[in-house]
Amino acid sequence: MANDKIIHCEKISVDCVENDPVDVKCGGPDYLGFDFSVPKKQTKEMIKFIVEALNTLEVPLVSIYSSGERDVEESKVWTKEKIVREIKKDANYLKSEASRNTIGRAR
Repeated sequence: MANDKIIHCEKISVDCVENDPVDVKCGGPDYLGFDFSVPKKQTKEMIKFIVEALNTLEVPLVSIYSSGERDVEESKVWTKEKIVREIKKDANYLKSEASRNTIGRAR
C-alpha cells in the first residue's frame, strides 16, 4: 500500500526442521521454518511468544535468532495473530518432516 507507515523491524529466523539434503543441494535452505519481521522494540517479547506458540502446537524448534534489521511497510509486519496463523498452517507438515528425518536417521 502506498500509504503504509514504515516500521523499523528485527527479522526473527526460526529453524524448525533440517531440510532434506537433496533439497539443500538444489539450493533450498538448510532448515525449514519461518522468518518474521517484528517491530524492533518488541523483539524479545515476540521471540518468547513464538517459542511458546511452537511448543503449544508441538512444532519442533532447532533455533531462533535475530538475523538483521530492516524497515518494513506496516502491512508486512508480523503480529501475534498472523504468526500463530502461519505456524498453524505449516505445523502438520513440519511435524511430519521431523518424524521422517528421525525415522531416516534411525536406519
